Amino acid sequence: MGSFSKPCLPKAETLSTTHLVMSETGSNSNPLPPARYRRQDSRWVSIPLRIVYLGLFLLLCGFYLTPKVSGVQTSFYLTLLPATLFLLPWRKDYSFIFSWQFVAFCSLPLILALSTFWADGANADVVREATYYWKLVLYLAAFYCAIYLLLEQYGDEILRNLLLAIIVVGLVSGIASLIAYGIDGGFQKFYRIGGISLEGNIDKTGMLFGFHALFCCYGIRHSSLFWRWLSWTGLVISCTYIFLSQTKIPIIMAGVAILLSATLTPSRIFKILVALVLFTAIPFAYFIMFGDLPLFHRSVAYSARLELWGKTFEEFMLSPIVGSGLVHKQFITLNYVLPHPHNYLLDVARFTGLLGIAACAWQGLGVLYTVATKKNLLSWVPGLYVAWFLFGTLAMLIYAQQPLVKPNYIWFFYWAPLAILLARSYLEQGKLRPSGSAYQQIYQKQTPPNIESN
Repeated sequence: MGSFSKPCLPKAETLSTTHLVMSETGSNSNPLPPARYRRQDSRWVSIPLRIVYLGLFLLLCGFYLTPKVSGVQTSFYLTLLPATLFLLPWRKDYSFIFSWQFVAFCSLPLILALSTFWADGANADVVREATYYWKLVLYLAAFYCAIYLLLEQYGDEILRNLLLAIIVVGLVSGIASLIAYGIDGGFQKFYRIGGISLEGNIDKTGMLFGFHALFCCYGIRHSSLFWRWLSWTGLVISCTYIFLSQTKIPIIMAGVAILLSATLTPSRIFKILVALVLFTAIPFAYFIMFGDLPLFHRSVAYSARLELWGKTFEEFMLSPIVGSGLVHKQFITLNYVLPHPHNYLLDVARFTGLLGIAACAWQGLGVLYTVATKKNLLSWVPGLYVAWFLFGTLAMLIYAQQPLVKPNYIWFFYWAPLAILLARSYLEQGKLRPSGSAYQQIYQKQTPPNIESN
């Protein structure tokens, strides 16, 4: 993992309307590349782009700070969504909408929404009108477009800034959560910590700090001493939070983050100390405090999920090709009643059958395609975003329902990293080529603006 450091690859030249196009012979007489927007230099374009930028940060950082998910949704409705819808009519080039990346992203929401036409409302516990689901499809499509427009404008810089922003807000949220935990007597009772966000849901907030621990590894390799110390502090706070949450997947994420941070330091002694602490001291402390070892506690969670998944699989087999059709709530009854199977893939399967599973597979393969080379995999961008998606998907397989939902934790776990990776993949391939044969002949082998080449 020694090469897992700051991206050392050269940035592609930024193409702007103020630069002359250079041909292979050195001539600068070729025409300028056409603008991406009508009146590109006007405030009608620049201001909405800044609002979309702000909206993305408010949406993703808000998960750490807002007590209820409704606050995250409000920020989406007031900033990112309207600004994106305002920008799209100003576009001159819509080729990204016809890319396989956009189609792959939208395939699953579309299939889930279409399946409502063959759903039997009599089997539903809670029913919604069909327009509700198509509105959610619009939200997700607009979210992808917002990600694409930002990457097109700002390149990988916005992805690095996003990691740094989450490091800061995660640190603030972690400190606030630990203070609230201590005031409530948590350090005497050692009950599972729930945090200050997402209605105090233990598993979901635990996942948020699992992601935060991973993102802190990026800050540890930052050139600024301030960011390095802030990231080390954030890593300690996140791992402490995860330790107290006793949540299994975040425990794995914290372990990965600790090992990764150790490999990023040159000291061999420090690496040995980290390994000893991780594999001996922490498990021993965990056993002393909670009476069991990490990942072995609360074994009923494993058996209950297996039973729940078996029941859901039986429902899937009743209509394995197209499923039973999506309804808002269709509870699963065993010896207890649960609103969903705590596995998004099985939830997709019971509602849309193999059709929906194929869409999920397409999305997963699309993500793997973005790191087809070792350089991509072992770079912070997109490597760390792939780790975000993979751990988010793992959480979805343990905690979540089908993903056609309003902005909530599923957007943070799944849709955000997926949109970022697919949109970046399209730009990196150089398929964004404005019309004009002279321009295409010169730039057909060049990387799009602001996206790092491989």
